[in-house]
Amino acid sequence: MTANTYDSPAPPRPAASRDYGDDGFFQRLLRRLRDLLIMGVAGPLTGACAIVALHFALGGQPAQVDIAAEAARQHEAERALAILEDRWPGTARGSLPQATTAEPAPPPGMPELTAADFRAVEPTPEARHMADWVVARHDNGRMPFMVLDKRDARLYVFKPTGELIDQTPVLLGAAHGDDTYPGIGDVPIDKVKPYQRTTAAGRFVTRPGLDADHTDVVWLDYDAALAMHRVINKVKSERRLQRLASPNPKVRRISWGCINIPIAFFDAYISPVYGKRSGVTYVIPERKSFAEVFERTPAGAQPMVASTETLAPKDVAQR
Repeated sequence: MTANTYDSPAPPRPAASRDYGDDGFFQRLLRRLRDLLIMGVAGPLTGACAIVALHFALGGQPAQVDIAAEAARQHEAERALAILEDRWPGTARGSLPQATTAEPAPPPGMPELTAADFRAVEPTPEARHMADWVVARHDNGRMPFMVLDKRDARLYVFKPTGELIDQTPVLLGAAHGDDTYPGIGDVPIDKVKPYQRTTAAGRFVTRPGLDADHTDVVWLDYDAALAMHRVINKVKSERRLQRLASPNPKVRRISWGCINIPIAFFDAYISPVYGKRSGVTYVIPERKSFAEVFERTPAGAQPMVASTETLAPKDVAQR
């Protein structure tokens, strides 16, 4: 993924026109079948051809159907559904379980990983150690998880099983440190001191949420106003988009503490999953030792409660 894809969301795809004619039982039945195809029951090419045939049966005109647009929409739906199905093994397509602390059983025949699978990506030793630790201990409670390497200013997104989905550079707190300053979430942005602009280390059970303008964000620590969100570029002098494209992780330390993620990456991997339900984020410390942050508390001691509840809107400002 190039830096240019980070600067702005993908352009909207053209919508296909439809004409269903009379809304009789037969038309409703065929329309439902068409909708199931769009949702990912068939492959993109097969589904697109079937959609065209159903369109004719429903009285539409051939010029009104954009096969490429339907196939693209279908591919996007398949990707989102695949992520959700991997994330919640055994769950029926299109449904989500209620909040629970129980660990779902893996699907029959699914091999258990004993270490994280980074595929062709070569992570830092710290990121590999963190992900391997999570997988070996099943510390994520079979929820999807992310590993944030602060020293490398890079985020890794995993399936619940420990397979890497993708990774991306991110923007982090300008100040180095692993602690959250008490009460920082209630301090106005212009009153936050430079040394308080840290991204805290630790293990966070994330929650879906909203910014004050009702833009979706992912909360790591709601009280401390620590969130993941699309890169904010309100202050042009900070050059946040340009910093995201820099290979130097030191250049990517600019935020007030929040994790700023490239827009395209957030829309593809964060919002469809973590914007709907809880996951776990592991933020690797940069000053404290790994053991000090993660091994003093027994693995799994914190309740792993998955939630679909969206927290009340809260202003992340330019954080």
